[in-house]
Amino acid sequence: MGYPQNALPLPNNFPEVSFPQELFAPDVDPNDPDLELMLVEYNPAWSKVLAAACDQLTQFTSWEGDDDAKKLAVNRAILLKIQLQIPVEVGEREIPAPYWDEETDVDDEMPVESQIWYGKVTNPTAPADELTFVEDATIWIISAFIALVLSPALPAGVAAGLAFRTIAKRFTLAFRRGDIIEQIKIIIDAKEYGDVDTSTVAEGEIISVDVNGIDDADFHDILLVITNP
Repeated sequence: MGYPQNALPLPNNFPEVSFPQELFAPDVDPNDPDLELMLVEYNPAWSKVLAAACDQLTQFTSWEGDDDAKKLAVNRAILLKIQLQIPVEVGEREIPAPYWDEETDVDDEMPVESQIWYGKVTNPTAPADELTFVEDATIWIISAFIALVLSPALPAGVAAGLAFRTIAKRFTLAFRRGDIIEQIKIIIDAKEYGDVDTSTVAEGEIISVDVNGIDDADFHDILLVITNP
C-alpha cells in the first residue's frame, strides 16, 4: 500500500506531532470481517471531514512504536478512511430479536414485519403517550444475541429504545446486567408500567419483571427506554 507524500518516518518529516502524545494503534484491521463491526450513521456531508481526520492518522508522527508498527498503523488508517466512505445497508430483518431465551415454548407470535425492535427515543423525558420512537439499528450492537447500546453513537438528549409487539396478556420481561449500568423505563400501550435499575444487581444477573393486569387488546406494544445514569 502506498504512503502519503512526505509521510515516511524520517527525522525531518513532520517533526511536530499533531496529537498531544503519540498513540498506540489498535491491533486489528478496521474492516476485519471475522470480528464485530460497528455500523455508524452520519450525514454524508461530513464524509469529507471524517476523511480529513483519517488523513491525520496516516501521519507516522501520530503513532507509537518502531517503523514497522507505524507502517502497519498507517495502512490500517488508510483502510479506515476507505471503510468510512463505503455505504452500508442494514438488512430489515438480518438482526436477531432482542432476547436470548430460544428454548422456552411460548405461544406468542406475530409476523416478523410487525416487529420494529431496535431504535432510539428522541424525547425520552416526554410523557409516555408522547414518546417518539425511531427505528435505528445503527446504535446497537448484537453480541451472542444480547442487545448492547453503543452510547457514543447517541446524540445528546436521545435515549436508546427497544420496541416490540406481543399478543400475550401476561408475560415476563428479563433484563441481564452488563458491565454498564442502565436505567430502563417500561412503557406498555403508551402507559408507564415500571422502571428497572440494573445497578441493583451484580454483573451477569437477571432482573425479571412480571407483566399482568394490562387491558384486553388484540396486541400490546412494548417500548423500553434505555438510558445510562
